Amino acid sequence: MLSKTALAMVILAATGCSQSSSSVGEVTDMTKKSNADVSPIVVTPIKSDAETRAKLAQKGLFEGKLIVEHQTGAAMNVTLQYTNSQSYGVPLMFNSGMTADLRLFDSTGKKVWAWSNEMMFTQALRETVMPAGKTQNVKFRIADSIAATIGKGFYLQAIFSGRATESQTPAMAPVIYKF
Repeated sequence: MLSKTALAMVILAATGCSQSSSSVGEVTDMTKKSNADVSPIVVTPIKSDAETRAKLAQKGLFEGKLIVEHQTGAAMNVTLQYTNSQSYGVPLMFNSGMTADLRLFDSTGKKVWAWSNEMMFTQALRETVMPAGKTQNVKFRIADSIAATIGKGFYLQAIFSGRATESQTPAMAPVIYKF
């Protein structure tokens, strides 16, 4: 029968030394079993690493949404609101002064306008950390002449420009707003 110290070392070896992000579903308590009943520690992962990475890659580390304020015949104000829903701060790298871009697509998927085409940005590396639980906004303005062309089937796509430096998971997946 294993001593409590040996059991703790086995559990530590099974759970603590792995850099895997999978969760431990069940660990058999071997201190309550006789030698005849003892079997190796049973570890049942809840999700595989591949499933977790695929889910994060589709979603990204941050959650984002587009808030559209539009009045007929007027310019359109759009806000990309993004939140770090992780329990830790996420270090970010930007290749320019642009935090995000907003693109307008027609009903066939053809890009008809991009906010960045009308702007100029500092070409310098920028590093920052997005704190856990923090929400930030990026504001865009679509001129009334462009807003007037928006019809059924058009959609906006916001692209976050920052790259998470300590993760292979994208900082944020593109955010879509359909008209």
